[in-house]
Amino acid sequence: MAKGDTFFLRGRISVDAGVTTYQTDNIDISAYTDPARGKVLIVDRGFVTFTGDGPLPLVEADINASAASRACMTQACSEIQTDLVSVGTNNAVFMENTLYAATDGTSFTMMDQEMSLNPIEYTGGFIIPTDGIHVGAKVDAAWAGAVKVNFLFEVHTEKLSLQRIQELLVSLTAN
Repeated sequence: MAKGDTFFLRGRISVDAGVTTYQTDNIDISAYTDPARGKVLIVDRGFVTFTGDGPLPLVEADINASAASRACMTQACSEIQTDLVSVGTNNAVFMENTLYAATDGTSFTMMDQEMSLNPIEYTGGFIIPTDGIHVGAKVDAAWAGAVKVNFLFEVHTEKLSLQRIQELLVSLTAN
């Protein structure tokens, strides 16, 4: 549940046409935090959206000129990653989503999102014990057009109490 003194942070990744490698952005939150002294950023809510070039919606031609299907996987983490990681095996992951799209060459035959963690809303917030939020995206096969992945986080800062420090330690080591 978001606190009353929240603010918003944004990130955007462009997965350019023809690219299949992991694309990233790091949102610097060091101006809001001092982890060594217990002041951290708390993510209360997060959202991810997908667009085509610019602010335009995805269109069939972004997928492929002929019949094809594509996927774009995204994640948000409290630590820098070099590729996609799973929420089940990496404690830094706090948001993930996959967009699936298919076309017959002239129209969409499918557009679906697997929203395991999108949108996110944490009752006590997700503690970011670092000085950045890392967002990443990767496609399963090259798209014909660019895919823009847009992240929006509602956050607040907090000076951690002993109880919250214990909660953080448990969540970081509970695998």
